Amino acid sequence: MLSQQDIERGLRDLGLDPTSHVLAHTSYKSVGPVGGAPHTVARALVRSFATLMMPVFTSDRTFVWDPRGLFKGNAYAPEPVRDAREPMPFTYDTPANKSMGIINETFRIAYPVLRTPHPSASFAALGKLAEDLTGPGTEFDGLEPIRRLTEAGGSVLLIGVSHTNSTAIHLAEKLAGRQMFVRYAMAPSGVRAAMSGGCGNGFDQMQPHVQHLERRTKIGNAAVRAYDLQPYVAAAVDLIRRDPLALLCDRCERCRAHRNRVAVA
Repeated sequence: MLSQQDIERGLRDLGLDPTSHVLAHTSYKSVGPVGGAPHTVARALVRSFATLMMPVFTSDRTFVWDPRGLFKGNAYAPEPVRDAREPMPFTYDTPANKSMGIINETFRIAYPVLRTPHPSASFAALGKLAEDLTGPGTEFDGLEPIRRLTEAGGSVLLIGVSHTNSTAIHLAEKLAGRQMFVRYAMAPSGVRAAMSGGCGNGFDQMQPHVQHLERRTKIGNAAVRAYDLQPYVAAAVDLIRRDPLALLCDRCERCRAHRNRVAVA
């Protein structure tokens, strides 16, 4: 049974310490049995860093279909998807999508986090840089918190997940000039456009380009990796600029839209 001390020791093995500012992506199932369950993992992360930030996206709850999304290249559904879900306006207390993971949601609920007000791609942050990371400007640009953390010398931490979960690569796509998609979400003031990144299914193509930046350990059953954000994002930007088709998958509408944009450029 993994303890909080075991987790904290593993994080120190990665060169992360109480001065570190960290964007964490997590999979609780990958870690294996933990005494105290997800709360123990969240507590170890909070105790280990000066700043902890996690994605707590809500698109499953707040996205709505809007005819304004029907324009060429937007890879948008031609008509609303009918299901039992009723879209809800984003609020500070809106639960994260289940795909974010139980550790992320535990962090959001159990700690006095600050949260960005973006209606579909919010982040929760706690610690020294939390106020800056979640401050004005983050309500419109879901990637702005990552940009600020990158400029502050932060790190990205992948616990039991791969680059496919790494939101920092979406920032690299934007910085490299890859066009964002337009989606619509319910904000407190009503439905509004919310820029959305592409698909992450091809992001593991990054590995050969960032392996030299990687610090790796094992925590429980999970492979855990850490990277300094500045060179990590820069490597992805360089890759996309050299090859505009880099990091795209071969099976989704959004990646096909990107390929078509390159073809007609």
